[in-house]
Amino acid sequence: MNDSLHAMNWDELVARLGSEEELTRSAREAGALLRKRQVSSATILLRLCFAYVLGRFSLRTLAAWAEQRGLASMSDVAMLRRLKASADWVGDLVSDLLAERCPEALAGSSGGLRMMAVDATVVAPPGPKRAYWMVHTVFDLSRLRLCSVDVTDRHDAERLSRGVVQAGELRIADRAHARADDLARVVEAGGAFLVRAPSTHPRLLDGEGRLLDRLALCREAGEKGVLDRPVRVQDRKSKVEVAARVVILPLPPEAAAKARRAARRLAAKAGYEPSEAGIEMAGCLVLLTSLPSDGWPPERLASTYRLRWQVELAFKRMKSLVGLEDLRAKDPNLARLWINTALLAALLTEDDLPALGPEAPDSLPLAA
Repeated sequence: MNDSLHAMNWDELVARLGSEEELTRSAREAGALLRKRQVSSATILLRLCFAYVLGRFSLRTLAAWAEQRGLASMSDVAMLRRLKASADWVGDLVSDLLAERCPEALAGSSGGLRMMAVDATVVAPPGPKRAYWMVHTVFDLSRLRLCSVDVTDRHDAERLSRGVVQAGELRIADRAHARADDLARVVEAGGAFLVRAPSTHPRLLDGEGRLLDRLALCREAGEKGVLDRPVRVQDRKSKVEVAARVVILPLPPEAAAKARRAARRLAAKAGYEPSEAGIEMAGCLVLLTSLPSDGWPPERLASTYRLRWQVELAFKRMKSLVGLEDLRAKDPNLARLWINTALLAALLTEDDLPALGPEAPDSLPLAA
């Protein structure tokens, strides 16, 4: 178990989350503790969640451990049901802690839109590294809650439309999610998108259907300080198109140089020679959005996009502090329980959450 949590007195840990009465009430409201026939209290249920995730127990071992400790008496199947039913409750505990420590994220829920950060991370279980998994998440920044988790093999692509897209959502994601057909699905469902665009795709067309030169757009943005232009985003194969704005903000010189060095390192690690155009464009933040220019100027788009870095920080925190690589659950509800518990453990082992870090390439300050 994580050393910080192991060293912490259990009563002290529970006190940081609320009293026994408060935890019991929240567990009942979330549907995690409707009956106490096998698990007699919310604190015992929380302890089982921590033991499953931080103890790296199998369900059968967890059931035996709980029996030996006098915490609960149930089969591994009953334990599975309990853990899956606790996913939302543990998520609520995470949301409460995040709301206390990350008020800047809640500040992003303006304009009547639910801001949803869509992201994915690689999980490599023991064995051949070619057998890694992808953990796809949708995180509601308006409520600071993980609302969708999909665990897939490495062949399942990242999609902005993961989970169920609802009207009034703003889906925010990095460049891996900038695909025209997927952007179109979000818009068709009544949502909006804000994604970072890679240097080579998707295709950007002007009002006459002519292909736009990305490098020329970046250079124009460098001359003007910012570029904001309506475009059509087109899928190269299916020819699906969606209306959008391309917003390009040059990074300050020092930040641009850092971003270009990072692009060269990434290319070297992947084993290819980067193009000079690609390196030059790495010095710009290129965003695609379906949001209107009225009320959503470039500076607001940039600050809104930086909110997704909270999810990046969350995954980095879990990998470094509680071992996200040990995720074994592929059932969506069990995976949500696992990730929520890992997040809760990570939050409890830190005095403060990192701020939206300026060291992150996606959150570098804008040029004056």
